[in-house]
Amino acid sequence: MLYRFGWTLMWVTFRIFFRKIDVLGAEKLQHGKPAILIANHPASFLDAMVLAVFLGRPIHFYVRGDIFSHPLVYRILTKLHMIPIFSREHGTGNLAKNKATFDRGRKLLSAGNLLLIFPEGFSRQSKQAEPFKKGAARVALQTAFDDGKADHLCIQTVALNYSHHGFGANLFIRVGDTLELRGYETAYREFPAQAVNKLTADMQALFEKNVIHVSKGERTETAEAVMRMAYHDHAENKEEYFWASRNICEKVAEMNEETYAAFQSKLSRYHQLLTANKIDDISLSANAGQSKSNRSNLFLLSPFFALGTIIWWIPAKLGKWITDKTVTRIDFYTSVYSGVLGFLGLIWWVLWKIIFWMTGQKLLWFLMFVSPAFCYVALEWIDCSARQKAEIHFKALLKKDAVFIEQMKQIRKEILFD
Repeated sequence: MLYRFGWTLMWVTFRIFFRKIDVLGAEKLQHGKPAILIANHPASFLDAMVLAVFLGRPIHFYVRGDIFSHPLVYRILTKLHMIPIFSREHGTGNLAKNKATFDRGRKLLSAGNLLLIFPEGFSRQSKQAEPFKKGAARVALQTAFDDGKADHLCIQTVALNYSHHGFGANLFIRVGDTLELRGYETAYREFPAQAVNKLTADMQALFEKNVIHVSKGERTETAEAVMRMAYHDHAENKEEYFWASRNICEKVAEMNEETYAAFQSKLSRYHQLLTANKIDDISLSANAGQSKSNRSNLFLLSPFFALGTIIWWIPAKLGKWITDKTVTRIDFYTSVYSGVLGFLGLIWWVLWKIIFWMTGQKLLWFLMFVSPAFCYVALEWIDCSARQKAEIHFKALLKKDAVFIEQMKQIRKEILFD
């Protein structure tokens, strides 16, 4: 019950918080078939929540154990499918508690559930792939071959990517390749520790082929800036976007320092020219003709934009203020921001529904009931309006200086390694 309530609340929140949500390969997670999901970890507790909401099946997942200290918190988080796991920084005395953690994971898998593990450990902004912990492999092998109840148990890779950390980001999820466990049974029966090491290494190799990562983590922001441009070129085929992003990360990482500095300068100059001329990257992309805004839609949706803005302006501003005041790590920013918005939004929504109900304002009660949809429309209106302005400036600039436009397109191709 609580899990379903949380799912609904976050579904509404995420549909408003993210401008674009792309999910590829969710059909691979067949109902009733157990799997250990291994995913990258770019945005703290948000990662587990977006996967739980958008993969189409309930998910159980490990969470740092120190937040479970209070009994009431423990009960609530457990109802939300969270499982405490402890590391050495939580105290060596707590490590013994992980036996119960792993036992619970095995039972869930044996019952045909999905278990999400972030095998790299803690979240971070860097896209650099980190060495795997052995816990995922140990749980997988014990469940498959000690319990003997998880038929067809497999390791399933999942890639997560946020276009940036903040409101209005694009969310990209891709369920990738699978690693079957049948081939590890003999080795596990004879040499369990070696089998765990072998599976961990194989999982890492498969993982690195199925997520977007940069071998030089300090170049993450540059790679992400180029990936945001690539997104505009692959609006109709997000699988192509995934492989284009991997290629961008590889190209950015393999540059020597001198080439990388020149590349950064070119990227910075390109965005400065976009800003100076009041145009956007979409206008110069391969799909420029497919992303035109519609003036009539802007006009028709204006009342809903006004309603959404009036109703939700206060919780939106308050949510950003709270997040800006409390968050110090960028990889936590999107997690906290979306969580605060969801919580404040729920309180705001319920409060006004109660007020309108008690005062007999049935029309206003109904408007408040559907007001999250107005908020969504308002944000779409803002995006479309910005797109409309950029189109107007682009067309004017094309008539005035077509040579400059061609030069910008050439710079863009070079940045995208075309």
